[in-house]
Amino acid sequence: MLVESFLRMSVAPLGAAVLVLLPAGAGSAREGPTETVDRLPSQSAAASNPDRTASLEGEYGASSLPDPLPLAWCLERAQQSNPAIAADEAGAAAAAHRVAPAGALEDPRLTYEASNIPVGDFDFDSTPMSGNQLNLMQKFPFPGVLSNREKAARAAAEAATQDLEGQRLRVAAAVESRWAELGFAQRALEITDTNLGLLRQLTEIAETKYSVGSGLQQDVLRAQVELTRLLEERLRRLEAIRAAESRLAAVLDLPLGSVFPRVSDLRDDSPLPRVEDLLGALDETSPMLRALAERVEEAKRLQRATELEGYPDFDIGVGYRIRQSVAGDPVAGDDFVGAGVTLRLPVDRGKWREKAAESAALVRRTEAMYRDERANLRDGVRTTFAALERANAEVDLLETGLVPQTRQSLESSRSGYQVDKVDFLSLVDSQVRLLDAELSLVRAVADRRAAFAALESAIGRTLR
Repeated sequence: MLVESFLRMSVAPLGAAVLVLLPAGAGSAREGPTETVDRLPSQSAAASNPDRTASLEGEYGASSLPDPLPLAWCLERAQQSNPAIAADEAGAAAAAHRVAPAGALEDPRLTYEASNIPVGDFDFDSTPMSGNQLNLMQKFPFPGVLSNREKAARAAAEAATQDLEGQRLRVAAAVESRWAELGFAQRALEITDTNLGLLRQLTEIAETKYSVGSGLQQDVLRAQVELTRLLEERLRRLEAIRAAESRLAAVLDLPLGSVFPRVSDLRDDSPLPRVEDLLGALDETSPMLRALAERVEEAKRLQRATELEGYPDFDIGVGYRIRQSVAGDPVAGDDFVGAGVTLRLPVDRGKWREKAAESAALVRRTEAMYRDERANLRDGVRTTFAALERANAEVDLLETGLVPQTRQSLESSRSGYQVDKVDFLSLVDSQVRLLDAELSLVRAVADRRAAFAALESAIGRTLR
């Protein structure tokens, strides 16, 4: 009697709490999933704030955020607007502009000298030695220095181009991963809302059976507890949608608070490639490895230029002196011309040996970085491919096995519970297993997309 009295006292406040947490429009258990299934929170916000939506359309165009939101649009938007890509584009352009100056001679130097002016008279016509001297000088490095500098700059420019390509692939992978994550969050909310409708029906069945004396009050309490738990889960799903929208907006360089519609179909049935083929072509396809190979070439060219700089270079100069006609001048004021050569003598051979040793060490460092990155990349490809295989197997297993089975199990448990052949605890467990199975399927579909995108980013080419 004491236990029964306690249960009767607990039903009312718990039922009130459930009603407070129910979403708007959930007045009857027979109504099923609420309108939230078809309208996501972001869409509801857009409908309630038309000025905000209009401002977005005015800034990006009415078709900027198509509904449903396809992956292709997001990829194109990112390639055009992502700041990381823009930064690497500018870096590649800057590196390309360094090629021509690297192989060019230094600018010639023009000097002027007021030569041999007498201090006493301070003029140009007191002595034949006075004159206005003009000199033109040009520096010529040792043969091969400029060509190696230019080739080094060209290799650096190509490395920057490969870095840009790698950045594009990484951004594309991030876009697809975040787009898939948003799709998972949206579909998880829809699944949760659908299960909320089913659980409300179970709660009504339990209450009806209890009211006519054929059910247990514990069943009603258990249904209401599960309903409250699922409502809490719904709040987490709403939070996950907001977080996914924020992360996708960041990579697409969209303004804060952008309204995202429902993403298009997450399914991707592209066949899996052979990992051996991917690893075999990695040196040729990976932008990261191609960039490092160019860095190695750059270091080698700079090493050769440094070695050649240890040999003499020279300056060639020509001069022209403008003179006045002075009495007693044997050439009657004719102007003078001259030419000369200046040779740099690298007598401190120890200094140049150290410079050459430094450049050789930089070559070894770059080559070691290439080998290290190559090993890490091969390991990353294998790991990502294993994740892709797992997600692919999970999709097949859940879609063809677990989800249909749990759905049939729930229907069977519901029928059995109505005729007192199945206890309520088993019925609720069937409902929970269906929810978990449906969420796991959508999770696996999103993970498959993310793994495919990461694999394409690592190997440097598309696979779908």
